[in-house]
Amino acid sequence: MAITIAVSHGSDLFGEERRSPNQVAAIAKQLATLLPSADWAHIRAPFDAALRGEKTEVEPVHAAQIAVVLRRAAADWLMPTRYEREALLFAEAADRAARAGEPWEWST
Repeated sequence: MAITIAVSHGSDLFGEERRSPNQVAAIAKQLATLLPSADWAHIRAPFDAALRGEKTEVEPVHAAQIAVVLRRAAADWLMPTRYEREALLFAEAADRAARAGEPWEWST
């Protein structure tokens, strides 16, 4: 069975965004390259934890902040189209968690 990373509050039938570790690593690399270092430092924790195979929960307030940074990254003209979509999907999931007042969970 292939390992996947499940991100809560997603858009699929189960309320998740499911990606392979390679897909998460690729979007993380794009974000790390594109974002100012302070922004990347602010949002990188769930990416890093998931890639280490650790479950992590992001508090709703922080999830809302991450959503803002992800949307800004997606709108940047340097963001490749395929990663723009991923950044927006993750931003929407983070926003849903924040609006619900629930932790935004990442797990393998």
